[in-house]
Amino acid sequence: MKTKIITDRITKIEDKVIVAGFFSDVRPLKGLAGEIDWLFNGEISRLILDGKLNGQIGDSLLLCSNRLKTRNVLLLGMGNREKFDSTAVINTTKLLAQKLDGINIKSFTTEIFGSGYSSLEASAVLKLMLSEFKKFDDIDVNFFVKDKEGDTGLGIKLKGILDS
Repeated sequence: MKTKIITDRITKIEDKVIVAGFFSDVRPLKGLAGEIDWLFNGEISRLILDGKLNGQIGDSLLLCSNRLKTRNVLLLGMGNREKFDSTAVINTTKLLAQKLDGINIKSFTTEIFGSGYSSLEASAVLKLMLSEFKKFDDIDVNFFVKDKEGDTGLGIKLKGILDS
């Protein structure tokens, strides 16, 4: 498994798919899903309002667009923000790995689920995600860290986890 932290703008990332998690009870959308929704002119919000997405664990949708260098975006429900604990991280990550394995995608970019929007520390979430991804063969995971946080104490700590 190859892993790295990416701090580029989301519009500059080239990969097979970008994965954005979103909570069932957080509106407007936050994090990577919120940024992608903005770039897609609120298309994701409309899908939520129309009842086609709800954000529960297991809820997912693969979008294709030419608005990003990475043409495929997978939206992944993470459940209720208040209930987003280590078990939810493991279940969401396992579901993601299974979905991507099922469509034979071995390289992708994702955020650290719930980072900045849940009670869990980014470093703890990263460790849990890595432990699940390691169960799948030949997978390359890029972790998107917004706003050049990769150069801050958080980014250095996350890079240290990847290097260990």
